[in-house]
Amino acid sequence: MQSSKYILTSLVLSIVISACETKTAEDNSSVQNTTIVEYEKPAVKTKASETSKTETVSNTISVTGYIDVPPENLASISPYYGGFVKNIFILPGQSVKKGEVLFTLQNPEYLHMQQEYLEAKEQIEYLKAEYERQKTLAAEKISSTKNYKKAESDYKVMLSRYRSLQEEVKLMGLSISNLESGQLINTISIRAIIEGSVTAVNITKGAFADAKNVAVTIVNTDHIHLELDVFEKDALLVLEGQHITFRTPESSQKLYKGDVHLVGKSVDPKKRTIKVHGHIDHKDESNFIQGMFVEASIEVDQLK
Repeated sequence: MQSSKYILTSLVLSIVISACETKTAEDNSSVQNTTIVEYEKPAVKTKASETSKTETVSNTISVTGYIDVPPENLASISPYYGGFVKNIFILPGQSVKKGEVLFTLQNPEYLHMQQEYLEAKEQIEYLKAEYERQKTLAAEKISSTKNYKKAESDYKVMLSRYRSLQEEVKLMGLSISNLESGQLINTISIRAIIEGSVTAVNITKGAFADAKNVAVTIVNTDHIHLELDVFEKDALLVLEGQHITFRTPESSQKLYKGDVHLVGKSVDPKKRTIKVHGHIDHKDESNFIQGMFVEASIEVDQLK
């Protein structure tokens, strides 16, 4: 009988313990679910119009262009009077000084021009003397006014021709004093008109160098700059003083700095772009060659 009581008591305790464990598991499950729900936050949507009214965004525009030099730093050299190439003293890439001889030409016509100048000089001296004589005779009523007018006309016509030939001789690079002393030459020297580097030599020895064709090109890269093409839609965003970051993709990935110096005032009708002239940081100017292609970014004013 007492044994039955122990069995009954043990059974009741097992049921109570099992119920407590079930209750605890349910409570824990409830707490866990509540925790998940508690950390879920609803997404907050912001209207684009409200964001645009309260925030400013820094902006850049991407452009392309090339390295260039001022017009006065680029020289295309041709002879004033054509001739056959006798000697060539330069090579592409060579540095030259202003006034240095680049090549020489020969032509029999050079002799004829010098001869004409000397003849004109002799005639001008005679006609001047005759003009002054006729002027004196006309003033003293010894000679007719007609003779005086003819002498005056002949003298002025020859004076004009003499001065014209003198300038042509100077353009040939010949010395007037040497010529007047009787030194006629059939070879002329073509000299550099600026200091810089030779970028092209378009002549060959023995060939005829025509005055209409460019014989040698020289570039002075002391003051290189950027020439950028900005699309019409971005033109009003670009202002003087804005910063430029650029690179030359063919040579390296290194970035260089500059700034906007001038903004074009006309639109290219075909490309629908404007020209923007940019200055390069002085420390970087020696790294470039005229004509290099560049990819650049212009830091324009903030957009609201």
